[in-house]
Amino acid sequence: MKVAITCDYLLERNHYTEVIESICELFPEARLYCFAHREGMILGHIEQRMITSTYLSKKVKTEDEFYAHSYQIPSLAKNIFVSCEYDLIINISKGFSQGIKRCDKSKIITYLYDFGFENKIRKTFVQKFFHSFVLSWVKKTLKNTDMVMVSRADILEDIKSFLPNAEVVPPPFRVSDYSLFPKTMFKHHYFAIEATGLSLEEARELAAWMTEWELQFQFIGNDEHLNSMKTDFETNKFFGNRCSGEHAPVLAGSKALISFNNHEFPNLALATMATGRPVILGNELKKWIHGTGAYFASFHKGSIRAMIDEVIANEDELDGQKIRAHVMEYHDIKFKAHIKRVLDSYT
Repeated sequence: MKVAITCDYLLERNHYTEVIESICELFPEARLYCFAHREGMILGHIEQRMITSTYLSKKVKTEDEFYAHSYQIPSLAKNIFVSCEYDLIINISKGFSQGIKRCDKSKIITYLYDFGFENKIRKTFVQKFFHSFVLSWVKKTLKNTDMVMVSRADILEDIKSFLPNAEVVPPPFRVSDYSLFPKTMFKHHYFAIEATGLSLEEARELAAWMTEWELQFQFIGNDEHLNSMKTDFETNKFFGNRCSGEHAPVLAGSKALISFNNHEFPNLALATMATGRPVILGNELKKWIHGTGAYFASFHKGSIRAMIDEVIANEDELDGQKIRAHVMEYHDIKFKAHIKRVLDSYT
Protein backbone atom coordinates (compact mmCIF):
# COMPACT_ATOMS: atom_id res chain seq x y z
CA MET A 1 0.00 0.00 0.00
CA LYS A 2 1.42 3.36 -1.05
CA VAL A 3 0.74 6.24 1.37
CA ALA A 4 0.84 10.03 1.03
CA ILE A 5 0.50 12.56 3.86
CA THR A 6 -1.36 15.88 3.60
CA CYS A 7 -1.60 18.80 6.03
CA ASP A 8 -2.61 22.47 6.02
CA TYR A 9 0.82 24.05 6.44
CA LEU A 10 4.38 23.63 7.70
CA LEU A 11 5.40 27.07 8.92
CA GLU A 12 7.05 26.58 12.33
CA ARG A 13 7.75 23.96 14.94
CA ASN A 14 4.75 23.54 17.23
CA HIS A 15 2.51 20.75 18.43
CA TYR A 16 0.68 20.56 15.09
CA THR A 17 3.96 19.76 13.35
CA GLU A 18 4.75 17.21 16.09
CA VAL A 19 1.52 15.37 15.22
CA ILE A 20 2.52 15.41 11.54
CA GLU A 21 5.98 14.21 12.57
CA SER A 22 4.44 11.26 14.46
CA ILE A 23 2.60 10.18 11.32
CA CYS A 24 5.75 10.66 9.24
CA GLU A 25 7.62 8.30 11.59
CA LEU A 26 5.15 5.57 10.64
CA PHE A 27 5.74 6.23 6.93
CA PRO A 28 9.33 7.47 6.44
CA GLU A 29 9.07 7.34 2.64
CA ALA A 30 5.68 9.05 2.31
CA ARG A 31 5.47 12.23 0.25
CA LEU A 32 3.97 15.28 1.95
CA TYR A 33 1.50 17.76 0.42
CA CYS A 34 0.46 21.08 1.99
CA PHE A 35 -0.67 24.60 1.07
CA ALA A 36 2.34 26.40 2.57
CA HIS A 37 5.83 25.27 3.61
CA ARG A 38 8.59 27.46 5.03
CA GLU A 39 11.64 25.49 4.00
CA GLY A 40 14.19 25.09 6.77
CA MET A 41 11.86 26.20 9.59
CA ILE A 42 10.66 22.74 10.62
CA LEU A 43 13.90 20.74 10.44
CA GLY A 44 13.94 17.10 11.54
CA HIS A 45 12.96 14.21 9.32
CA ILE A 46 9.83 15.98 8.02
CA GLU A 47 12.02 17.97 5.65
CA GLN A 48 14.02 14.94 4.59
CA ARG A 49 11.24 13.92 2.22
CA MET A 50 9.51 15.27 -0.87
CA ILE A 51 7.19 18.15 0.05
CA THR A 52 4.78 19.63 -2.49
CA SER A 53 3.13 22.98 -1.72
CA THR A 54 1.43 25.94 -3.42
CA TYR A 55 2.60 29.47 -4.14
CA LEU A 56 1.50 30.41 -0.60
CA SER A 57 4.88 29.09 0.52
CA LYS A 58 6.40 32.30 -0.85
CA LYS A 59 3.74 34.59 0.61
CA VAL A 60 3.07 33.44 4.19
CA LYS A 61 5.34 33.03 7.20
CA THR A 62 2.86 32.75 10.07
CA GLU A 63 -0.43 31.06 10.83
CA ASP A 64 -2.25 34.42 10.79
CA GLU A 65 -0.87 35.18 7.33
CA PHE A 66 -2.02 31.75 6.16
CA TYR A 67 -5.58 32.39 7.36
CA ALA A 68 -5.53 35.80 5.68
CA HIS A 69 -5.50 33.84 2.39
CA SER A 70 -8.28 31.46 3.47
CA TYR A 71 -10.60 32.67 0.70
CA GLN A 72 -8.10 31.28 -1.83
CA ILE A 73 -7.83 27.82 -0.28
CA PRO A 74 -10.69 26.12 -2.21
CA SER A 75 -9.16 27.11 -5.55
CA LEU A 76 -5.61 26.31 -4.42
CA ALA A 77 -6.82 22.85 -3.36
CA LYS A 78 -7.66 22.15 -7.00
CA ASN A 79 -4.18 23.14 -8.15
CA ILE A 80 -2.29 20.74 -5.90
CA PHE A 81 -2.89 17.10 -6.80
CA VAL A 82 -2.06 13.92 -4.89
CA SER A 83 -1.05 11.43 -7.57
CA CYS A 84 -3.26 8.43 -8.35
CA GLU A 85 -0.35 6.14 -7.47
CA TYR A 86 -1.29 6.51 -3.77
CA ASP A 87 -3.72 4.01 -2.29
CA LEU A 88 -4.19 5.89 0.98
CA ILE A 89 -3.88 9.51 2.08
CA ILE A 90 -3.39 10.36 5.75
CA ASN A 91 -4.54 13.92 6.32
CA ILE A 92 -3.65 15.93 9.44
CA SER A 93 -6.00 18.88 9.11
CA LYS A 94 -6.75 22.17 10.81
CA GLY A 95 -9.80 22.50 8.58
CA PHE A 96 -8.55 22.71 4.99
CA SER A 97 -6.14 20.04 3.73
CA GLN A 98 -8.77 17.31 3.41
CA GLY A 99 -9.87 19.27 0.32
CA ILE A 100 -6.59 18.82 -1.58
CA LYS A 101 -7.42 17.23 -4.93
CA ARG A 102 -6.97 13.47 -5.20
CA CYS A 103 -8.05 10.46 -7.25
CA ASP A 104 -11.44 8.91 -6.50
CA LYS A 105 -9.78 5.55 -5.91
CA SER A 106 -7.49 6.93 -3.17
CA LYS A 107 -8.87 6.45 0.34
CA ILE A 108 -8.41 9.32 2.79
CA ILE A 109 -8.29 9.26 6.59
CA THR A 110 -8.48 12.69 8.23
CA TYR A 111 -7.18 13.56 11.68
CA LEU A 112 -8.86 16.88 12.50
CA TYR A 113 -6.40 18.50 14.89
CA ASP A 114 -8.30 21.75 15.27
CA PHE A 115 -11.50 23.32 13.99
CA GLY A 116 -11.28 26.74 15.61
CA PHE A 117 -10.43 28.77 12.53
CA GLU A 118 -13.76 30.56 12.01
CA ASN A 119 -12.82 33.82 13.75
CA LYS A 120 -9.49 33.79 11.90
CA ILE A 121 -11.15 33.81 8.47
CA ARG A 122 -13.57 36.69 9.12
CA LYS A 123 -11.22 39.59 9.70
CA THR A 124 -11.01 41.42 6.36
CA PHE A 125 -13.79 42.42 3.96
CA VAL A 126 -12.68 39.79 1.43
CA GLN A 127 -12.58 37.09 4.10
CA LYS A 128 -16.05 38.02 5.33
CA PHE A 129 -17.39 38.05 1.77
CA PHE A 130 -16.12 34.51 1.08
CA HIS A 131 -16.68 33.18 4.60
CA SER A 132 -19.90 31.26 3.91
CA PHE A 133 -18.44 29.74 0.75
CA VAL A 134 -15.23 28.64 2.52
CA LEU A 135 -17.13 27.17 5.47
CA SER A 136 -19.45 25.26 3.13
CA TRP A 137 -16.43 23.93 1.23
CA VAL A 138 -14.76 22.81 4.47
CA LYS A 139 -17.83 20.84 5.56
CA LYS A 140 -18.31 19.32 2.11
CA THR A 141 -14.70 18.13 1.89
CA LEU A 142 -14.79 16.71 5.42
CA LYS A 143 -17.91 14.72 4.56
CA ASN A 144 -16.07 13.40 1.52
CA THR A 145 -13.40 11.64 3.61
CA ASP A 146 -13.51 7.92 4.39
CA MET A 147 -12.86 8.37 8.10
CA VAL A 148 -12.52 11.32 10.48
CA MET A 149 -10.80 11.35 13.86
CA VAL A 150 -10.65 14.48 16.04
CA SER A 151 -8.29 15.56 18.79
CA ARG A 152 -10.87 16.71 21.37
CA ALA A 153 -14.44 16.10 22.50
CA ASP A 154 -15.48 19.74 21.87
CA ILE A 155 -14.49 19.38 18.19
CA LEU A 156 -16.58 16.21 17.99
CA GLU A 157 -19.52 18.22 19.34
CA ASP A 158 -18.98 20.94 16.70
CA ILE A 159 -19.02 18.53 13.76
CA LYS A 160 -21.46 15.83 14.86
CA SER A 161 -24.34 17.42 12.91
CA PHE A 162 -22.61 16.63 9.61
CA LEU A 163 -20.05 13.98 10.71
CA PRO A 164 -21.88 11.74 13.19
CA ASN A 165 -19.38 8.87 12.92
CA ALA A 166 -16.21 10.76 13.87
CA GLU A 167 -14.25 9.61 16.93
CA VAL A 168 -11.95 11.26 19.46
CA VAL A 169 -8.27 10.25 19.40
CA PRO A 170 -6.13 12.40 21.75
CA PRO A 171 -3.02 13.79 20.01
CA PRO A 172 0.49 12.60 20.89
CA PHE A 173 2.61 13.95 23.73
CA ARG A 174 6.06 12.59 24.62
CA VAL A 175 5.23 11.45 28.15
CA SER A 176 8.54 9.54 28.33
CA ASP A 177 10.43 12.87 28.31
CA TYR A 178 9.08 13.57 31.81
CA SER A 179 9.74 11.10 34.62
CA LEU A 180 7.67 10.77 37.77
CA PHE A 181 10.01 12.14 40.43
CA PRO A 182 9.82 11.00 44.08
CA LYS A 183 7.80 13.57 46.02
CA THR A 184 10.49 13.83 48.71
CA MET A 185 13.15 14.78 46.17
CA PHE A 186 12.13 18.47 46.12
CA LYS A 187 10.97 21.14 48.58
CA HIS A 188 8.14 22.30 46.26
CA HIS A 189 8.59 25.83 47.59
CA TYR A 190 7.75 27.82 44.44
CA PHE A 191 5.08 28.04 41.76
CA ALA A 192 6.10 27.72 38.10
CA ILE A 193 4.26 30.19 35.85
CA GLU A 194 4.03 29.60 32.10
CA ALA A 195 5.06 32.82 30.35
CA THR A 196 3.35 31.95 27.06
CA GLY A 197 -0.29 32.98 27.12
CA LEU A 198 0.29 35.95 29.42
CA SER A 199 0.48 39.50 28.15
CA LEU A 200 3.15 41.75 29.68
CA GLU A 201 0.47 43.45 31.77
CA GLU A 202 -0.93 40.12 33.00
CA ALA A 203 2.54 38.83 33.85
CA ARG A 204 3.30 41.97 35.88
CA GLU A 205 -0.04 41.66 37.66
CA LEU A 206 0.43 37.98 38.50
CA ALA A 207 3.98 38.60 39.73
CA ALA A 208 2.68 41.43 41.95
CA TRP A 209 0.01 39.16 43.45
CA MET A 210 2.52 36.38 44.14
CA THR A 211 4.86 38.90 45.80
CA GLU A 212 1.99 40.27 47.90
CA TRP A 213 1.09 36.72 48.99
CA GLU A 214 4.76 36.03 49.81
CA LEU A 215 4.81 33.06 47.43
CA GLN A 216 7.95 32.17 45.48
CA PHE A 217 7.52 31.90 41.70
CA GLN A 218 9.48 31.35 38.51
CA PHE A 219 8.37 32.03 34.94
CA ILE A 220 9.03 29.17 32.53
CA GLY A 221 8.75 28.93 28.75
CA ASN A 222 9.19 31.49 25.99
CA ASP A 223 9.41 34.85 27.77
CA GLU A 224 10.87 37.27 25.22
CA HIS A 225 7.68 39.35 25.41
CA LEU A 226 8.39 39.88 29.11
CA ASN A 227 11.89 41.36 28.62
CA SER A 228 10.89 44.80 29.89
CA MET A 229 9.93 43.43 33.32
CA LYS A 230 13.00 41.26 33.82
CA THR A 231 15.04 44.09 35.33
CA ASP A 232 12.47 44.32 38.15
CA PHE A 233 13.24 40.80 39.37
CA GLU A 234 16.13 38.49 40.10
CA THR A 235 17.53 36.61 37.10
CA ASN A 236 16.36 33.24 38.43
CA LYS A 237 12.73 34.35 38.16
CA PHE A 238 12.87 33.66 34.41
CA PHE A 239 13.90 30.15 33.44
CA GLY A 240 13.16 30.62 29.75
CA ASN A 241 12.32 28.16 27.00
CA ARG A 242 14.57 25.09 27.12
CA CYS A 243 14.49 21.42 26.23
CA SER A 244 12.28 18.91 28.03
CA GLY A 245 15.26 17.52 29.95
CA GLU A 246 15.84 20.92 31.58
CA HIS A 247 12.15 21.74 32.04
CA ALA A 248 11.36 18.45 33.81
CA PRO A 249 13.13 19.07 37.17
CA VAL A 250 11.84 22.66 37.34
CA LEU A 251 8.26 21.49 36.86
CA ALA A 252 8.71 18.51 39.19
CA GLY A 253 10.17 20.79 41.87
CA SER A 254 7.30 23.27 41.76
CA LYS A 255 4.31 23.42 44.09
CA ALA A 256 2.21 23.65 40.90
CA LEU A 257 2.28 25.13 37.42
CA ILE A 258 0.09 28.17 36.77
CA SER A 259 -0.84 28.52 33.09
CA PHE A 260 -3.29 30.61 31.09
CA ASN A 261 -1.87 29.50 27.74
CA ASN A 262 -4.98 28.64 25.74
CA HIS A 263 -3.37 29.58 22.41
CA GLU A 264 -1.76 26.21 21.77
CA PHE A 265 -1.50 22.61 22.95
CA PRO A 266 -0.79 22.57 26.73
CA ASN A 267 2.66 20.95 26.59
CA LEU A 268 3.93 22.42 29.86
CA ALA A 269 0.72 21.59 31.74
CA LEU A 270 0.86 17.95 30.63
CA ALA A 271 4.60 17.86 31.34
CA THR A 272 3.97 19.08 34.89
CA MET A 273 1.30 16.44 35.47
CA ALA A 274 3.59 13.78 34.00
CA THR A 275 6.11 14.59 36.76
CA GLY A 276 3.34 14.14 39.33
CA ARG A 277 2.68 17.80 40.16
CA PRO A 278 -0.67 19.65 40.00
CA VAL A 279 -1.61 22.49 37.65
CA ILE A 280 -3.71 25.65 37.99
CA LEU A 281 -5.09 26.45 34.55
CA GLY A 282 -7.29 28.94 32.77
CA ASN A 283 -10.86 27.67 32.35
CA GLU A 284 -10.41 27.42 28.56
CA LEU A 285 -7.94 24.56 29.06
CA LYS A 286 -10.70 22.23 30.27
CA LYS A 287 -10.99 21.17 26.63
CA TRP A 288 -7.59 19.47 26.96
CA ILE A 289 -7.09 18.57 30.62
CA HIS A 290 -9.19 17.09 33.43
CA GLY A 291 -8.95 14.89 36.49
CA THR A 292 -6.92 14.67 39.68
CA GLY A 293 -4.40 17.47 40.11
CA ALA A 294 -6.07 19.88 37.66
CA TYR A 295 -7.47 23.12 39.13
CA PHE A 296 -9.17 25.80 37.05
CA ALA A 297 -9.39 29.55 37.53
CA SER A 298 -10.23 32.75 35.71
CA PHE A 299 -7.51 35.39 35.47
CA HIS A 300 -8.74 37.13 38.58
CA LYS A 301 -6.88 37.67 41.84
CA GLY A 302 -9.50 35.96 44.03
CA SER A 303 -9.97 33.01 41.67
CA ILE A 304 -6.24 32.28 41.37
CA ARG A 305 -5.70 32.66 45.13
CA ALA A 306 -8.55 30.22 45.86
CA MET A 307 -6.93 27.56 43.65
CA ILE A 308 -3.50 28.16 45.17
CA ASP A 309 -5.03 27.63 48.62
CA GLU A 310 -6.59 24.36 47.42
CA VAL A 311 -3.26 23.13 46.05
CA ILE A 312 -1.51 23.94 49.33
CA ALA A 313 -4.28 22.33 51.40
CA ASN A 314 -4.17 19.12 49.33
CA GLU A 315 -0.37 18.73 49.27
CA ASP A 316 -0.21 15.97 51.89
CA GLU A 317 -2.79 13.82 50.04
CA LEU A 318 -1.29 14.46 46.62
CA ASP A 319 -0.73 11.26 44.63
CA GLY A 320 1.73 11.78 41.78
CA GLN A 321 0.85 8.46 40.17
CA LYS A 322 -2.82 9.44 39.86
CA ILE A 323 -1.94 12.83 38.41
CA ARG A 324 0.41 11.27 35.85
CA ALA A 325 -2.25 8.72 34.90
CA HIS A 326 -4.39 11.47 33.34
CA VAL A 327 -1.57 12.29 30.93
CA MET A 328 -1.23 8.74 29.63
CA GLU A 329 -4.17 9.12 27.23
CA TYR A 330 -1.88 11.48 25.26
CA HIS A 331 1.07 9.07 25.16
CA ASP A 332 2.67 9.21 21.72
CA ILE A 333 3.04 5.41 21.62
CA LYS A 334 -0.69 5.02 22.26
CA PHE A 335 -1.47 7.52 19.46
CA LYS A 336 0.74 5.73 16.94
CA ALA A 337 -0.69 2.34 17.91
CA HIS A 338 -4.24 3.59 17.34
CA ILE A 339 -3.37 5.11 13.97
CA LYS A 340 -1.63 1.89 12.94
CA ARG A 341 -4.71 -0.19 13.87
CA VAL A 342 -6.88 2.10 11.77
CA LEU A 343 -4.50 1.86 8.83
CA ASP A 344 -4.35 -1.93 9.10
CA SER A 345 -8.10 -2.02 8.48
CA TYR A 346 -7.47 -0.38 5.09
CA THR A 347 -4.87 -2.91 3.93
